[in-house]
Amino acid sequence: AGVVIMMSRLLVWLLVVCSVHAYNNGMGATPPMGWNTWCTDDACGAIDYCFESVIKDVAKSIVTQGLNKLGYEYINLDDCWSDTNRSSSGELQPNPKQFPSGMPALIEYIHSLGLKFGVYTSIGTKTCKRNRPGLFGHFDQDAATLAKWGVDFVKTDNCNKPAQFTEQELFSNLSRSLNQTGRPMLFSLCEWGDENVQTWGANVAQMYRIQMDHIPFWHYPHSGAGLGYGGGTRDIIEYVGTLNPSTFVRQYGWMDPDFLETMFPITMSFTDSKTEYTFWTLWSAPLIVATDMRDLSPDKAYILANPEVISIDQDPSYTAGDRLANNTDGSEVWSRHLFNGDQAVVLFNKNDEGPRTIKVTWSQLGWPQNANVTVRDLWERKDMGAYTQGYSAIVQPHDVFYFRASVEK
Repeated sequence: AGVVIMMSRLLVWLLVVCSVHAYNNGMGATPPMGWNTWCTDDACGAIDYCFESVIKDVAKSIVTQGLNKLGYEYINLDDCWSDTNRSSSGELQPNPKQFPSGMPALIEYIHSLGLKFGVYTSIGTKTCKRNRPGLFGHFDQDAATLAKWGVDFVKTDNCNKPAQFTEQELFSNLSRSLNQTGRPMLFSLCEWGDENVQTWGANVAQMYRIQMDHIPFWHYPHSGAGLGYGGGTRDIIEYVGTLNPSTFVRQYGWMDPDFLETMFPITMSFTDSKTEYTFWTLWSAPLIVATDMRDLSPDKAYILANPEVISIDQDPSYTAGDRLANNTDGSEVWSRHLFNGDQAVVLFNKNDEGPRTIKVTWSQLGWPQNANVTVRDLWERKDMGAYTQGYSAIVQPHDVFYFRASVEK
């Protein structure tokens, strides 16, 4: 056992020292966009089952509504699909009652729509729910199975892992197994922000979770495994503000604050959802929507189908926005450098009550204070005019003013 552990750690060291381009397998050049089953026809994992028919319906609806043309291309299953037993040959297999056509047939259908397909796994002996098999002890075999099925995206959770290995060792070894199949698969590392994952996650995966699960509330107290201040939208914004994400985010290495909970019934209002989407795009985060994407309401389409906001997320600067000001009145200012020299700016009122007048100065953005800067409202898709000195807006509770700032050359 000691020799096995030593060899595993040597492999991890080799992966790390050769890591500059270690996980560029052609997938995840920009932050992935798509849908996940977790909060669709389910209370975000409380029921924890998903069905072939629903997955086909969502995929077809994404194409019918033209959302694929905006970049939503991944159809991902969370911890809901697997049978509790492996096959007689030891392979992973779907629950036959939920997936009567089998996984290869479903994936072929998704591919026929021009979309990509993803599955959930766990690094340990079991997944997080319902005693489903994990990957540990089967890394090579399971990677080969997923490749054989035609999987494009593999999310790997952090439950029931063996204590004798570090998380970096485990996820690095799985990364090797996925890559050696020869099929490019986007690897989504979900170890909840532990072990300073922001310093090594991009070496072995195209996206890596940086905190505990996101729950569809504005504020949700710290109650589960992982780092962070809580599972609500505001909690995640506050935590990411301490990380200075531009330090770590790079192409093929996206920080993942977890799913988008856009317009989850009752608990995620339009304003809260718009603010959530704003920050995810500012951070170049993956835009994986966990709520139902069939027949979007006008309000939900306003959030999910705004090409100017999506363009910030997908901008070829391949970086993330940072917090510039955390003011005592509960307002914040964030900004992000864009590829063409513009900046994306967020004026954020995190208070529960009362509007705030929030100002950003051009010197805060690194420009001359007397620069002539054009302001474009990204959500309303309209120019607000040209300004010197800075810009201010009255922002309602939980809301943002999100704009693109273009300095006169």
